[in-house]
Amino acid sequence: MPPYNVLHVIRPAAGGMKRHLIDLLRYTDRSRFRLMIAGPVGDLAAQVAAAGGEFFPVSFRGELDPLHDCRAAVQLSSLLRRRRVAILHAHGAKAGLVGRLAGVLAGTPVRILTVHNSIFYAEWPGYKKRLFALAENLLARSTNRIITVSEALRREYIAQERLQPEQVVTIYNGVNPEEFRVGESRAVLRSRLGLPVDTWVVGTVARLAPQKGVRYLIEAAGLLPPGRQPFFVIVGDGPRRAELERLAAASTGGKFLFTGMREDLPALLNAFDLFVLPSLTEGFGIAALEAMAASLPVVATAVGGIPEVVVDGETGILVPPRDAAALAAAIGRLLGDPELAAKMGRAGRERVTKLFTVERMARAVMALYEAELARKGLLANV
Repeated sequence: MPPYNVLHVIRPAAGGMKRHLIDLLRYTDRSRFRLMIAGPVGDLAAQVAAAGGEFFPVSFRGELDPLHDCRAAVQLSSLLRRRRVAILHAHGAKAGLVGRLAGVLAGTPVRILTVHNSIFYAEWPGYKKRLFALAENLLARSTNRIITVSEALRREYIAQERLQPEQVVTIYNGVNPEEFRVGESRAVLRSRLGLPVDTWVVGTVARLAPQKGVRYLIEAAGLLPPGRQPFFVIVGDGPRRAELERLAAASTGGKFLFTGMREDLPALLNAFDLFVLPSLTEGFGIAALEAMAASLPVVATAVGGIPEVVVDGETGILVPPRDAAALAAAIGRLLGDPELAAKMGRAGRERVTKLFTVERMARAVMALYEAELARKGLLANV
């Protein structure tokens, strides 16, 4: 009988993956599913508690560590048996490895993986990449269903793991559009946030790592004509922050503010004139979705799932990756045509409210849970 116990497993994570999980917690029907989360100790525990979930600390690292990972899997398998978990739902490459191994050990009836990122294990070096590729190939076949967050990622994953197409389903990420509608004017927001009131403000939100392509945005700034140089805001943190700050300091194109991680993202987005997502690879591009929810026009690279979110010429402008000149041209075009920028911003918000709400995402995930429970003969007739 419902509610069925669901255990989400997540690695140390920030950004889109963590926001996705917290949104699932908030919008899952608790009369149907009892939600638990296992992951490393940190700020996630408090966020899970605030969203009404139950948190269990599990120690596993971001990189592949066979001995440590096996210990974590044994620890998780004990939790799965003790709490009689019906559905294990792992998020991302590392949590997917540890979590699904635990699910196999515990005999958990339904095992689900959400693949969030197109790079998957591409960043891991040498033998770790080969070892993980082998483990993933084996575990994929013991996974009931695999969720990808875009059709582009679905095609990539099916080809990579040589899976039957019906095993992999796309469920788009979603946001709550009302969270990105603020009551203050842009001028008031900028004054409160310490941003210039009398110039264009162009922003991005990203993990400051190579695959996010922020260096190309900095290079694009230097290619803008002197009369069209905005103030740039870069929200986020990561291993390349110091290097990017040095590049920005040497740039001749406008001024840059690096904010680090921020909790007031809706206010920041509403203070921008334009949003740029210069990623080299992107499973979905939830940062672009949040910008569209804030009625911002978006300049983004046409990689991964981004073209499924941003409609070129309608809600923004898509450009090739690694092309600072194309980024500069698109930024200059929208800053020089406020009417077009506003039209794209309105169209973007409308697209989010129709296709990419968090309620829609949660309903699709719950329907998948119940379909898999029914296939196992575990779905109660209530």
